Amino acid sequence: MENNKSSIDFASENFPLLSPGELHLWIVSTAITSDQYDSYKTSLSEDELAQIQYFQFERARESFVVSQSVLRRLLSGYIGIDPPYLMLGKKSKGKPYSINEPGLFFNMSHSGEIAVIAFSRDSEVGIDIEKIRTLPDLDEMIAKNFTANETKFINSRPDEKINRFFRFWTVKESYLKAIGEGMRLTPDSVEFSFEHDHFQQLSVKGIFEMEDWNFKEFTLGENYTGTVTYGLASVIIKQMEFN
Repeated sequence: MENNKSSIDFASENFPLLSPGELHLWIVSTAITSDQYDSYKTSLSEDELAQIQYFQFERARESFVVSQSVLRRLLSGYIGIDPPYLMLGKKSKGKPYSINEPGLFFNMSHSGEIAVIAFSRDSEVGIDIEKIRTLPDLDEMIAKNFTANETKFINSRPDEKINRFFRFWTVKESYLKAIGEGMRLTPDSVEFSFEHDHFQQLSVKGIFEMEDWNFKEFTLGENYTGTVTYGLASVIIKQMEFN
């Protein structure tokens, strides 16, 4: 996976080209100052600005403003339309898409003070990241969201239990987001195994899954883990930081 760290000029030809066979992962810090908050708001649509008032907690409000603003700025770079005027819609199951360019697929996830946005021109894409943290109800979460085989694997190494939990969680969530189901399917209705250093999908609702999805794990330092799900078997993944 390539990792490019550079400032981005959205109005210039220096904006990275997203070619077929490539997957772009943009890493975004959602920790901002008040001046940055006001600057990010200028990229939002009227509907998104109206949504801000419904966030009870300041941290969640800031994360929404940054992630939606950066999504629009990146779409602007790929499509060539000013951020506030980009038209975003939702598919039948609620997954966002670009009305201006439906063939540009994207998905977003955020946790802690980081957001990640994935872009592809080849197929639907799903992404999920999680900040690795202590969970007081970990055993209950495992029992509720994982199959018997998955639970056995997660619990087999107590020293790796929390890491294995979050790794399985992100692969399931990224898959559900790729197929557009989100939480319409509960995580325990999808089964994965982890063999030979990679995840393999076994079934959905007990039925063997024939779709050819691919899963790639990535890390953002020691405290974050993530998975991106995509449909093209051979792909170049470029990881970039939004500055």
